[in-house]
Amino acid sequence: MTFFTNNIFVLQVAKIEGRLKSGYYARHGFSSLKNDIRSMCRDALRYKGRSDLGDMKQIVVSFIQLAKRLGNPRLISERDGAAAQKDNSDTSQYSSDAKLKKKQNKTTGERRGANWATASAGADASSRAFDREIKRSLSKLKKMDVDSGSETSDDDDGYSEGDETESETTVSDTESDLDSNSAAWDLRGNGMKLFESGDSVGDDRGWGARMTKASLVPPVTRKYEVIEKYLIVADEEEVQRKMRVALPDDYSEKLLSQKNGTENLEIPEVKDYQRRKVPGDEVLEQEVYGIDPYTHNLLRDIMPADVSLSSADKHTFIEELLLNTLNKQVRDFTGSGNTPMVYPLKPVIEEIQKSAEESGDRRTAKMCLGMLKAMRSRPEHNYVAYRKGLGVVCNKKGGFGMDDFVIEFFGEVYPSWRWYEKQDGIKHIQNNSEDQAPEFYNIMLERPKGDRDGYDLVFVDAMHKANYASRICHSCNPNCEAKVTAVDGQYQIGVYTVRPIAEGEEITFDYNSVTESKEEHEASVCLCGSQVCRGSYLNFSGEGAFEKVLMEFHGVLDRHSLLLQACEANTVSQQDLIDLGRAGLGTCLLAGLPGWLVAYTAQLVRFIFFERQKLPNEIFKHNMEEKRQFFTDINMDSERNDAEVQAEGVLNSRLQHLTHTLDKVGYVMRCIFGDPKNAPPPLVRLTGRSLVSAIWKGEGSLVDELLQSIEHHVDEDVLTDLKDKIRLHDPSDSEDIEGDIRNSLLWLRDELRTLSCTYKCRHDAAADLIHMYAYTKCFFRARDYKTVKSPPVHISPLDLGPKYADKLGPGFQEYSKTYPENYCLAQLIYWYSQNAEPESRLTRARKGCMSLPDVSSFYVKSVKPTQERVYGTRTVRFMLSRMEKQAQRPWPKDRIWVFKSDPRFFGTPMMDAVLNNNSPLDKEMVHWLKTRSNVFLG
Repeated sequence: MTFFTNNIFVLQVAKIEGRLKSGYYARHGFSSLKNDIRSMCRDALRYKGRSDLGDMKQIVVSFIQLAKRLGNPRLISERDGAAAQKDNSDTSQYSSDAKLKKKQNKTTGERRGANWATASAGADASSRAFDREIKRSLSKLKKMDVDSGSETSDDDDGYSEGDETESETTVSDTESDLDSNSAAWDLRGNGMKLFESGDSVGDDRGWGARMTKASLVPPVTRKYEVIEKYLIVADEEEVQRKMRVALPDDYSEKLLSQKNGTENLEIPEVKDYQRRKVPGDEVLEQEVYGIDPYTHNLLRDIMPADVSLSSADKHTFIEELLLNTLNKQVRDFTGSGNTPMVYPLKPVIEEIQKSAEESGDRRTAKMCLGMLKAMRSRPEHNYVAYRKGLGVVCNKKGGFGMDDFVIEFFGEVYPSWRWYEKQDGIKHIQNNSEDQAPEFYNIMLERPKGDRDGYDLVFVDAMHKANYASRICHSCNPNCEAKVTAVDGQYQIGVYTVRPIAEGEEITFDYNSVTESKEEHEASVCLCGSQVCRGSYLNFSGEGAFEKVLMEFHGVLDRHSLLLQACEANTVSQQDLIDLGRAGLGTCLLAGLPGWLVAYTAQLVRFIFFERQKLPNEIFKHNMEEKRQFFTDINMDSERNDAEVQAEGVLNSRLQHLTHTLDKVGYVMRCIFGDPKNAPPPLVRLTGRSLVSAIWKGEGSLVDELLQSIEHHVDEDVLTDLKDKIRLHDPSDSEDIEGDIRNSLLWLRDELRTLSCTYKCRHDAAADLIHMYAYTKCFFRARDYKTVKSPPVHISPLDLGPKYADKLGPGFQEYSKTYPENYCLAQLIYWYSQNAEPESRLTRARKGCMSLPDVSSFYVKSVKPTQERVYGTRTVRFMLSRMEKQAQRPWPKDRIWVFKSDPRFFGTPMMDAVLNNNSPLDKEMVHWLKTRSNVFLG
């Protein structure tokens, strides 16, 4: 089956066709095809306003019909994967440019106007009916997946480490399959055309060309208080210290080494004070418009073939001449109060034509005439620009030169802990809605790793108090960069030109923002109009290949093992200091932290470098697997280089998250202990009498809970006899407490198996649990700190967005963050992710793998056992499989097991294996569970 379209769906259509042709779905299961089809249908609903409705209906109906045929895979014939028809007309070519940026010191988090309204408003009744039909079909497809799905569990770690929320599909709608590929597609004609990568060498269009501005709502023109310096919001002394420059003693030599490429750590860039460009004179704040990648492609498509223009000339015409003329025409909309959301490109091209005729540029005039003629012949296409909001335009005669200073990026400065309190407050007030705030204007100011005191960072928020730097828009091919420089002994973010800028040209820089949300990535459509546009101004970091090493080698048990080792050492070794220095971490970040925490940080740094070593190969394999679906000729050297760049970006992102975590945990410790160095280790190994108290004879011990569970299910004399025997086996006075506890537990296991079982009391299942405890060597407990409630942070309607401002009113909202007792432990375990409630995530992740089920799981009051209460051969086989093959994955909640949310202690055979250099499980323990006889056939 071959589908034809002339709009943005062609890329997803091509992806599915390529996978059908290559046998991808045969290898990965037809549920993958259903997932891809659902994604396509969602986009159909999302983009309906921008595409021809008749074509869209045909496409979506065809896909739904294909999905329905999946009940009998034999119906899918070879023609379903037939090659796409070729169109000999002029084509639009693309090549991959989806890369994580290497210079993370300019990582920004600014986003402007992510949610936009439909350009062609309103749907008629038939369109709405069609929407309902699509949704009904999607619901059926979803039900098919649920009915045929495999067993599920509460996976919040291990096999879904980077994901806090469960995904409905297993294949990303677009990014996982498209962002790392490159191909050339004919979006103009009646078909689609697939090229070898060599055909697109001269045309560097990115895969972002699938992106279009589908639904537009007006961007909010915010008003800000103009400031002339950074304003610190909290922890003023600490923030000043983080922003203070400390040049290394051998600064000149290291600077020379950096220029020669022999210095690994980035050295501070010292600049003299320079005057910023004067608004209204040298720069203008005005309404600016841009075009999405789809429109860029449409414009190139209507350029007449009889005008001899190279691909570079075509891009130059769009990016420089057309966009500059466009923003000159729309300048008068600034402050008018009636700025349109879309602006037709026809008058822009007409002005270019008129100017070309007056200057005698016949070629440009001829091209404009051809483009205008093509526009008239293709009324179904929208040749329009989209409003970006207020931007900044060069207004200086002669423009700006190379490496010219434009302005500092000023705003309110937050330490990490306070910034994330504000973000948590926004989500709380929004009632944890998945809707993102429509605008944010923040940027991270990162100390260079080559500073004498090392790396650290703060957030600069230009939402409320700022200068015109916060008006500067994003571009994937910018004319400026925002970089950290050292000026008068303080680090600041300065905007500098990277090439000459002409008068009337919009000033831009690359936000280099990263998001873990696929939805946010897709909503953040870029309007820079560049030939190398990535499609979104947010880089998507949720690619599975980026997380593979983390999931495989840094699971929840691995992290607990590293933390436990650091807590027991409670000191910083010389090797720790060497490894921390290699990462650029020094006194600025680590001074004042307790020794066990610095040692744990060194352990994490070692993992980060381990991941950096292994990750390029994983990324390379992932990218090659995807690209081979479309290409026969692939430049291996280029792919390996891209993988190295992406792996370096992951390393920098890991260091950022580690810095956030240390700042947040340090703040909580400061609140509790005054001096964080007084904070005791959060994990304590149980030995001697503390171990006996937890396992055998203390109140709430394992044996005590067993007796409480049993007492309602056995005769009183049987219970009394069992208690007497347990007292005789008390290991408290033993010289080898650990060994005698094991022997006592094995005796108790065998004693339980002699008791009569019923559906309501499964002594045999409890015996299996006691057996696993007997073969566990390391038990430890978590030391809870006090609960901390932070001072309120103030959240404005601008922070929430107009949707919530209408509901809550114009005033500020207050939010006070509460840090529970186990927050520090949980955040240290989930150091690589900034989640509002890491403690809840940890509670889910450690069930089974870190804390064995509660013994009361096998003693119930219900008369009839449900499917979840069954404990038989299949349950034991599943348990052993999870323990042996997926040791760091939590056990599911839809089984007989019950887990405490706050267990008194932790320890499992799986944790022992990790502590013992990831050795296999104890063979004797596993053998007994596999071969012991069944005493109750329930």
